[in-house]
Amino acid sequence: MNDFFEMLGAITRRRKTGGGSPFASVKTTEKWLKNLHADSDYDMHHALVEGLERFNAENEIATLTRMKSLMKLEEAGLPLQARIVEQYVRNQATFRLARQALWRESWVFWSLLAEAWLCMLKQAYRNPASVELKPFAAEIATRAMRYAGRVMRWDYHQARHPAASAWRRVNKIYRLIERDGFSTRTVQIGGQSTHCAREYTLIVLTGLVHPLGYRAREIESIARLLEDYEPLPLPATVPQRDVHTHLVDLSLSEGAAVLESEWVQGRRLRYLALGPLVDHLKSLDQTATTIDSGLTRQIASLIERGGIRRGRQRTNRFGRVWVATGMAGILSVLARSDSPKGNPALEPWMLRDESAEGMGFVLSEPAALPHGRLIAVSWDPSENVWQLLAIRWDREEGGQHLVGTQRLSRHPKRVEIHYEADVPGVSREPAWAVFLPMTHTDQGASNLLLPQSHYRLGAPLMLRDGDVVYRLRLGEVQEGHEGWLRVGMDVVGREQFAAAA
Repeated sequence: MNDFFEMLGAITRRRKTGGGSPFASVKTTEKWLKNLHADSDYDMHHALVEGLERFNAENEIATLTRMKSLMKLEEAGLPLQARIVEQYVRNQATFRLARQALWRESWVFWSLLAEAWLCMLKQAYRNPASVELKPFAAEIATRAMRYAGRVMRWDYHQARHPAASAWRRVNKIYRLIERDGFSTRTVQIGGQSTHCAREYTLIVLTGLVHPLGYRAREIESIARLLEDYEPLPLPATVPQRDVHTHLVDLSLSEGAAVLESEWVQGRRLRYLALGPLVDHLKSLDQTATTIDSGLTRQIASLIERGGIRRGRQRTNRFGRVWVATGMAGILSVLARSDSPKGNPALEPWMLRDESAEGMGFVLSEPAALPHGRLIAVSWDPSENVWQLLAIRWDREEGGQHLVGTQRLSRHPKRVEIHYEADVPGVSREPAWAVFLPMTHTDQGASNLLLPQSHYRLGAPLMLRDGDVVYRLRLGEVQEGHEGWLRVGMDVVGREQFAAAA
């Protein structure tokens, strides 16, 4: 009988530790790694990949012990991964089937590590039980960033563009860690010193090089060139005309692009000084011995031009449009105002060009249009179809006054907002706001434009759109527009107006 109860006790203990998980503690993880026996690096690597897959599938709450177990798996896997990648690059010219198998094996390894560290980072910030992980935010985030970048690089090996969600992920990670002041905190990965800002810059630089079509050996050579360059330029928050050459918008699902005339400073805009790197790559071309002749010159040229921006080409499109400037005029036209001739809020502007991100205009004479000023644009106001844009730059060229704008919404809507009586510290007077809905062509989430007097982070807000009342929770400020704030939001409920009243 005693043996029976001892057996039950052993079963219970196994269940409490995750059903006999080999990663329940650092010791069990080390024991599992010691028992990994295989006939080749590939078989050993495959067994480790299966272990990472099991680690992620357990979906356990993140703890310091679990983080240390993951670091043990990482420590054992990185040398194996390096040898697998070496075989993969070496086999490009001959063994096609082996090449594909090795690519997949490497890609799965990077993907599983990226997923594991990203889940660890999310729980470190969202789960109160994981407060012990918060001091290790820099360690976790740098690894999540590094391996997310490796996954994107392996997409290039297959001539695939990294998904928009991949860019959104790395931009969010960098934004989070920069906010908390950990972006340049040094950590050790695979015996090398690095930090989150450095890993993010390497991802951005690889995106600028746009290595679709390069051979595997060339892609890895490019990566080593960028990793070996010191001092690597890091993202800056304040633009300097004589220093910075490229811009990245952390609110978008894309990488960096050449600055051109976009010298506006924004909360989510970061600037990179890539001139010294371009000069360095050009100088290497004169003495290239270990890499293909001309490769460094091609890389320098791609970075200098700002990469291949397939989604940003502007199309010449001339014609008159009707424009309302400032929030008073915008609210007026969104309220189904009269025809343009009878509406003093509207001005005729000449359209110069258009892209998926915005419009360019030619004005007959200079106007006081500060950067960030909001405008509503329509080809025919009688149809009540408007787009909302923000002015980003203006300049004189050939006697003409040029204005560049960024599109914020294709279908803005005027809505009424108010707070309930139990929300302290905010204006309870109803006010007009502008809802900026997300469409299938937009990237990101829906936003709300509201007066600064009606904003409070995290506060519940009532929004009425026709006969429907939405309950919102206000998020972070995306940008300020002359006393108005563009903020993120979450919809927590909706009901018919009669029921809400």
